[in-house]
Amino acid sequence: MSLAAGTRLGPYEVLGLIGAGGMGEVYKARDTRLDRTVAIKILPAELSADPERRARFEREARAIASLAHPNICTLHDVGTHPSTGSAGSPQAGSGQATLYLVMEHLAGETLAARLRRGPVPLAQALDVAAQIAEALDAAHKHGVIHRDLKPGNVMLTTSGAGRSGVSSAKLLDFGLAKLAAHGEHPALVGDATAPTMTAPVTARGTILGTLQYMAPEQLEGKEADARTDLWALGAILYEMMTGKRAFEGESQVSLIGNIMNVEPAAIATLQPLTPPALERVVKKCLAKHPDDRWDTAHDVADELRWIASAATEASRLVQRAGDRQGVPGLLAVGALAGLLIGAAVAWTLKPPPPTTPAIVTRSELGVQPAERLDAGLPNGSEARTRGGASTALAVSPAGTSFVFVGRHEGVQRLYLRSFGASSATALDGTEGAQNPVFSGDGAWIAFWAGGWLKKVPSSGGSVVPLVAAVAPIGMSWGPDNRIVCGSLGGGLWRVSGDGGAAEPLTRLRSDEVGHRLPHVLATGNWVLFTARKSRWLWGDAEIVVQSLSTGERRVLVENGVDAEYVSTGHLVYMRHGTLMARPFDVEKMTFSGTAVGVVDGISQAITEVSSETATGAGQYAISDAGTLIYIPGGPPQFPQSQLVSVDRSGQVTVLTPQPGAYITAPAVSPDGERLSVAARRTEDCALWLLSRTRGSPIRLTAEGEASWPRWAPDGRRVAFLWRVSGTTNVASLDPERGGLPERLTSAGATASFPPSSWSPDGKVLVVSSRQPDSTYDIELLVPGDRTGTLKPLIKTKYSERNAQFSPDGRWLAYVSDETGRDEVYVQPYPGQGHRIRVSIEGGLAPAWNPNGRELFYVTVSAENSKRWFMSVGFNPDRNAPVGLTRKLFEDTMGMGSNVDIGRVYDVFPDGQRFLAMQPVPDSPSAPVTHIALIEHWFEELKAKVPGGVAR
Repeated sequence: MSLAAGTRLGPYEVLGLIGAGGMGEVYKARDTRLDRTVAIKILPAELSADPERRARFEREARAIASLAHPNICTLHDVGTHPSTGSAGSPQAGSGQATLYLVMEHLAGETLAARLRRGPVPLAQALDVAAQIAEALDAAHKHGVIHRDLKPGNVMLTTSGAGRSGVSSAKLLDFGLAKLAAHGEHPALVGDATAPTMTAPVTARGTILGTLQYMAPEQLEGKEADARTDLWALGAILYEMMTGKRAFEGESQVSLIGNIMNVEPAAIATLQPLTPPALERVVKKCLAKHPDDRWDTAHDVADELRWIASAATEASRLVQRAGDRQGVPGLLAVGALAGLLIGAAVAWTLKPPPPTTPAIVTRSELGVQPAERLDAGLPNGSEARTRGGASTALAVSPAGTSFVFVGRHEGVQRLYLRSFGASSATALDGTEGAQNPVFSGDGAWIAFWAGGWLKKVPSSGGSVVPLVAAVAPIGMSWGPDNRIVCGSLGGGLWRVSGDGGAAEPLTRLRSDEVGHRLPHVLATGNWVLFTARKSRWLWGDAEIVVQSLSTGERRVLVENGVDAEYVSTGHLVYMRHGTLMARPFDVEKMTFSGTAVGVVDGISQAITEVSSETATGAGQYAISDAGTLIYIPGGPPQFPQSQLVSVDRSGQVTVLTPQPGAYITAPAVSPDGERLSVAARRTEDCALWLLSRTRGSPIRLTAEGEASWPRWAPDGRRVAFLWRVSGTTNVASLDPERGGLPERLTSAGATASFPPSSWSPDGKVLVVSSRQPDSTYDIELLVPGDRTGTLKPLIKTKYSERNAQFSPDGRWLAYVSDETGRDEVYVQPYPGQGHRIRVSIEGGLAPAWNPNGRELFYVTVSAENSKRWFMSVGFNPDRNAPVGLTRKLFEDTMGMGSNVDIGRVYDVFPDGQRFLAMQPVPDSPSAPVTHIALIEHWFEELKAKVPGGVAR
């Protein structure tokens, strides 16, 4: 309870309350012995009984007592006093005492109060930050780490002005300080890691207080050392310069995510006259990893003092030059601005001639006469999400025109538009085109369509076929007139711009699933590309550079996709819908500075429902002249689906009203009460258990990438495809007990396809494996076999896949393309026996009725390409077991899709209903009818991310 004025704590008389916080209350008081004003910080009796609070309070006393520095609040005395009652008088016999610290009384305001009025002028900001750095340096040299540095813990006093002549900074509140031996990097103490919160959550949910200034290692519970305080100093200096916090968030979770993963906007974008050297100081303080920050606070203080001195000298010289040559005041100010942002390289009496940087302009360009822009799927159909599947646009090297993939009256083709024109022109012969890319001289546009890589003159003319090929995942036309292409499940390949045979360029490593989105550097000897590590996740993708002559390979960026090098000396790349940039020396292949998000809200192809169409392509293009175009889009949103049951007439019943980002196939347990399904997020692809009678979903897998669940016949195990640590294998787990999955395949074996079916006794799993010649064979996996090897069961020169055990285990149903199209067959198991064709006009995705008397499959109508769900009777005791075939309902939900991998539905135990995924009605994105344009974007890039060296 607050102390009343007049209360005595030993020789100190309380005058009034100054403030209160999580570690106690602060009072203004008079030292009756020395007749001076002091500040007293007390820990109330009710908190003194808390061992942690008491330990932190005593730690602060020891920390401050060890320090003597003009920029650290001085400790005069410590003491205890019996606890007080409501009136402020001692309570005899309470058995508890009030702990208090007596410190110097500081007149002025906190830096937090000052910042509420806006940014701090440059000279004062440099001076105050330098004083804080000098105080930290003194503390660190005595083994004291503050760990709670924030504007509220910095007092700007009205006496003892600093070098800027404005105020003197005093460092306060060492309640979270860590004591350690001199010169050591102290570790976190378990009882003192919690931050203090000095302000409530606002109405919008933005967290204020210490969390804004906590370094990534603190948020992760890792060791904190002197460099942790430097992070907070960088955040404070950023806020002083801009008037905005370096990191914001609508919630505590989003704020932490931004601190961990996002780079703040460059100070120069908010304060154009910011010296580049100061930008560098702040960026280095805010480096995510402590090793990338300044080593000591002394180094920071020295840099800040040097910047302040240089700015003062620049101002003086420009003023003298203006006076001597009659330059108007406005020109002198402009010259000073040039000096401060790095243009002043000659310290002479004659100022440099003023320069006018190109003006950055933003606008939107329509796609007429196309109805919409289309980053479509490899089969020519429209993408479901705004991010699309393939690269949809390219800009000419000179920045005078651009090409995009548009759709008009259902036809997808290329359109070319000049930046000065009011509409685009359709390029004849490009129907079904994807992945456009300009040649180095801008005379040709290469693209893929109809199974061929082709090119067309950018001025219009006849299309020239180059090579037959599957749809490339990104293309780049190098200066040597060779086109480098990415692939879905293999390495890069290339072909001459004049046509001819394709040749392989890169080879996958054991932990990779594809090389894609290449970008040949201007030298022609190196190529950037994205190395995909997972089929669904994006946090582990790497940006790699490889020599085209020696094969030397280096990883440049982790958690990055679709990179380009631009002539300003920057590497730009995509990360979850944000275009990132980092200074890059293309000759040394090394970075300087940290990565910064430069353009938010760019559509990116990471949200399609199929791993084959979620290519990662960023929908942006940059010209050599600095023009940026892109497709706008918000943060990546994965398509939502709901689990449904479908009866034999096609009637749909929703099972999960709350939709999710479900992928692959759901599975129903043998008792029909539990469902297992895989769901993904940007950094997560886990297996989940949903009970039809119990509460919330339960997560089954904690790491890796899990998909394609299949229940064992006894309902006590779920087998699934599990990619972890760079390999894909079949694994299983107990959905009720949890725990780590059990890997069923051997360490040396990598399964490319999921388990199709369990044998009725649960002793065997049947899987489909892709062979070197791209066909599929059916193989068996015995979970109890410790070798974890796959044993061939059906192996021919054709593709056999998606095998399903009959309920009695005597038959195996599967798909084969022996006739030239997919058909469903059954044959006895385990003997080879007589194989029987089940489907009549094509068949996919077989599944048994649990009664063993019926087989389901999906067929495609030759007339209208519709999919139909089919039923065929089956009597295993007859010599001719296959009976009457009936059409059940139209497959409008794609239950027969992913035919090369597995069926995406399951059968309920009653054999009358099917478990499937239904896209929510509003999932398709709005048509894209405009492209965003930023002219002279390089000027903005250099301001946001200084330090690039143009080559």
